[in-house]
Order: sequence, then C-alpha cells, then structure tokens
Amino acid sequence: MQLRDYQSEAVTKTLESFQTKQSVLIVLATGLGKTVCAAHIAEAFLAKGRIMLLAHREELLFQGQNTLERVTGETAEVEMADLWAKKSNSVLFGGSNLIVSTIQTQVAGRDGGRMGRFNPNEFSLLIVDEAHHATAASYRKVLDYYKQNPNLRILGLTATPDRTDEEALGQVFDEVAFEYDIANGIDGGWLVPIMQQAVHIESLDYSAVRTTAGELNGKDLGEVLEFEENLHGMATPVLELCGDKKTLIFTATVA
Repeated sequence: MQLRDYQSEAVTKTLESFQTKQSVLIVLATGLGKTVCAAHIAEAFLAKGRIMLLAHREELLFQGQNTLERVTGETAEVEMADLWAKKSNSVLFGGSNLIVSTIQTQVAGRDGGRMGRFNPNEFSLLIVDEAHHATAASYRKVLDYYKQNPNLRILGLTATPDRTDEEALGQVFDEVAFEYDIANGIDGGWLVPIMQQAVHIESLDYSAVRTTAGELNGKDLGEVLEFEENLHGMATPVLELCGDKKTLIFTATVA
C-alpha cells in the first residue's frame, strides 16, 4: 500500500518518538488514513512481539482488522463476544501476532476481564483507535494491565484530541508524534473544502443532555433530536438546500 507523503512522515516520526517515549498520539483528521499509518507502524513491531488493536465499536474493529491484514500480510485474530483469539503466540497455542479486540471485551468477565487471558510481556505494541476516549476508566484499566510490560509501546489514533470534558490526554499519552488537521488535508488536496451553512432552531435545547466519557450521552441526545419540532427544524432546511442532490446525513440515532 503506497503511503501519502504526510502518512510516511507520521510513520517515521512515530517510530522516532517510540525510541524515547512509551505512549504517543497520531492526530489525523477524519478521512486521512489513521489506521493505514498504524498498520505500517505495526509492521515495524511484528518482529518484537504481538500487537493488539483496540476499538470501541464493532465496525471500527473489522475495518482495523482488514487494514492490518492488507498491510502486513498476516492474519489478525478477533477477540470479541463469542470470537476468541488464541491466548498465546507460543508454539503450543499457535496464535497470530495480530489481535483486534474491543475495549468492552477486554474488561468483560470475571477475574479482571478477558484481558487476563493474555500475557502483557508477549506484546510489543498496543494500538488505541479513537484514543480521545482513553481517559475513561475502562481504557485506563486495560492500558494499565498491558503496561505491566515495561517494553510495550502504545499508539493512540484520534481526529479529535480536544475532549469536551477537558480531561487531558497527557494523562495517558506522553506526546503527540504527528498532527495533520483538516485544514492541512484541504490545503494538501486530500480533503474537499468545506462550505458550511448554519441553521438556527429555536426549540433545540441541549441543557438536559448529560455527558458520558466526555461526549454527549447518546440516549439523551436522541430524545432531544427526535422531538418532532426539532426534527422538522432540521429536516426542512436540509431538503431545501439539497433538493434532488445525492446527500449523506449523519444522525445521532437510526430513528
């Protein structure tokens, strides 16, 4: 897979950072290929031990699995729900050096969670997708478990390093190895320019929406946005602006 110039720089600078730091962040705007960069970094660590990619949603997990396999040419085992990766890559167990798992799976179960199946000392790299969640207790628990291996390196991937609850990612990551934001992406011709139009909806009130792990609570947000008056206030200007053009709409809930 041919890397773009900024992706090559991200890989190089991250590997340089890992020479002196245990945990580093790559900050890339959405659409610029964070997982591709992570897969090439993983390729450099394969000879040193097992690698685990952690995600918090199933679709991100399988996307990560696909990219890791395409770049490294190795099979990535899944540790999630009723899917179980081999507990070791020793000759006895014959497990893959690549594992993808959800954070929920890692902390699930008795005796400290399913992460207890794995020996931290077998791992060389832990990749944390959507790393702006990493200050949450579940992530801290998993990271602390694998950090029992002092030689482990931790790579965080995020497009949004500034959390809404203002908890510093510096509590988890030692430094930002590389950053390439949406403006860089547009200037470099990798992302389309944004033409933005705001719509004011008088009835829209977020004051009762709680925050969970630094983000607006999904259930509360859904209730606000599905309220009929708010829904009409959002849908009507979208229809007026888009007309018969093909349109992609991101919503808080399927409903």
